[in-house]
Amino acid sequence: MVGETHPSLSPSVLEILGLLQNAEKLFWSDLALIARRGHVFQVREAALSLALIRTFQGSLGKGGVDGPVIASRLLGMF
Repeated sequence: MVGETHPSLSPSVLEILGLLQNAEKLFWSDLALIARRGHVFQVREAALSLALIRTFQGSLGKGGVDGPVIASRLLGMF
C-alpha cells in the first residue's frame, strides 16, 4: 500500500488510505455474497459505498488508472 502512494503523503493520510483499502476489500466481498442472493437494494448500497471509497482514495492521492473508471461504472449502475 505504501509503495503505491506518493512519498510526500502524510502519515495520517497513509493511515486513512489503509483503512479505506480494508473497507474496499470488505465491500467487494460483501457485494459478491449479496449478488448471489439477488438482494437488489443491498447490491446498490454496496456498489455506492465502493464508489465513494474509490472517490475518497482518489481525493487523498491514491494513484491508479482504474480508480476513476471503477467509481464511474459503479455509479453508472444507478
